[in-house]
Amino acid sequence: MIPLINRVRRLAEGTRWGGLALALAVSVCTLVGGLAWANALYARSGFPPRLIEGQLAFDAARTKGWYGALIARGTLDVYQRTQWVDFLFIAGLLATLFVLHVMFAKARHDAPGWQRLALWLAVLGPAIASADLWENTVTLTMLRAPLTFPAWLASLASTLSAIKWGWSVIGTSLVLVQLVALVWNRLTRGRGMRPAIRPDA
Repeated sequence: MIPLINRVRRLAEGTRWGGLALALAVSVCTLVGGLAWANALYARSGFPPRLIEGQLAFDAARTKGWYGALIARGTLDVYQRTQWVDFLFIAGLLATLFVLHVMFAKARHDAPGWQRLALWLAVLGPAIASADLWENTVTLTMLRAPLTFPAWLASLASTLSAIKWGWSVIGTSLVLVQLVALVWNRLTRGRGMRPAIRPDA
């Protein structure tokens, strides 16, 4: 793991801000575009429960009932496409997390503790967020036999969803903490070095 962290540090130090900004823009556009496309397909499919309710069901019987409703509506194929398009969103999400933390690491070269946090999150953040990728893979496996898939697959998909949603809260909080700390550092930098203003004699 340490060699990987060092490679990310060298990447942060050797990449210009313009290159990182471009990478972030492309990543965010991929994330937003993928999310919008997937949401549109999800709505078209008419999947009965709300998104988070369906993902955290932990119940094979209920999930099979929802899939049965899609079969009856003739929109199971639309729901399957939603899962494939979601991979585009996931790619954008993982890239955005990585580039953001590389930028934080570059910006905090003068604060070793904050830089180490950013470097570790550049590696671990996308790795944990990839639970979304595995959840999609399991869901697509279930959709190959929507009424007869093994019950343990539903539990596995929901477990991966729980990891995904939990990390989305923690990861977002850590990004905000780093952003606030960085802004505060920039606002207060050099205040203690300013010469005192002496009143005129």
